Amino acid sequence: MYKRILVALDDSVSARLALEEALKLAHAADAMLMVACVVSHDICDPVGGVVGEEAGDAGAHRQLDHARDLCERSGVRCGVRCITQIIDAHGASIPGALMQAAQAFDADLIVMGAHGPRGVRRHLIGSVAETVLRSSHVPVLTVRDDQRDDKHDEAFAL
Repeated sequence: MYKRILVALDDSVSARLALEEALKLAHAADAMLMVACVVSHDICDPVGGVVGEEAGDAGAHRQLDHARDLCERSGVRCGVRCITQIIDAHGASIPGALMQAAQAFDADLIVMGAHGPRGVRRHLIGSVAETVLRSSHVPVLTVRDDQRDDKHDEAFAL
């Protein structure tokens, strides 16, 4: 069973669902959990436009505060069985920063949300989850938000 689980958070519903799934696994296996949020202090975020250093850090702190609360409520005590960390990508790719964090933590499982683009968009836009899936040397569990509206994705299908 898994003993060291890395959970990657971003500000998405699928990432929050991934955290909930990781908490179940950590509780069942008495595993150590690292909840990580990668920030990039680049001038431009390719998804959301221009970002400032404070905005990225504030969002990461807010996400990790929520993660700590969720850990405590689920019985996975912070500081004992759960640690949280903000990872600065320092200009590197977010998947690369996650892979380095997993290696440093000696993770034997990575859990992360996946937005699940389909059709042409899947081939035109690379995702963090897909890159981690392709390059990870440890198992990766991806969790999707099945409640999201996929009508926009269908417009790109051939």
